[in-house]
Amino acid sequence: MTSVKAGGKGFMMSRLVRKIKYSLQALWYGFADTINTNKKKSILGVFFALLLVIALTFLTLTVNSKIRAAQMENLIYEDLPTKKIVPFSYGEGDKMINEKKAVSVMFAKPNQTETKKALQIIKQKEDELNRKFYYYPLVYQTPEIKNTYNIASDEVTFVFFQNGEEKNRFTLSSVKDPKENFIPELNRLPMWNIEVEENKK
Repeated sequence: MTSVKAGGKGFMMSRLVRKIKYSLQALWYGFADTINTNKKKSILGVFFALLLVIALTFLTLTVNSKIRAAQMENLIYEDLPTKKIVPFSYGEGDKMINEKKAVSVMFAKPNQTETKKALQIIKQKEDELNRKFYYYPLVYQTPEIKNTYNIASDEVTFVFFQNGEEKNRFTLSSVKDPKENFIPELNRLPMWNIEVEENKK
């Protein structure tokens, strides 16, 4: 009796599978017939659907970039204490580093203790700074930035690049008595070639 029931269930399942298979085949053939009958309309439909997907993707990326740029402008750059700190526009940091002949860059997370400490000293001793430097905030795409420039996200790191190549760096935490020595160290950052020559002597 049990084997008969089991056999009945197996037969029912087999019929159901065949029914679904035939239904799917019928749908596919119907779809193929529609395309063959209206080739022009079908091609145009597919073309416009692709255009719509591309346009929506582009729009999403553009809007997302604009939102991030606005957030950085309002939450980070407005609080910078001096015009000697030049913020990178969102998404422009890597391009500027590679294209500029020589550039000093501060990599730092906004609002962390070390960053606030650096900005406070810069604010107090702005007149002692001998040049402008750029600020690359670690907000978006932090893992990529860390890997590209070998940056620790909990540090405030200053790097001097020449023709896109790193020549010199230091971190705020490596400076003894930052209140006295941080600004002189920052001023010496682009003088890597002088330091190299002195070390050779």
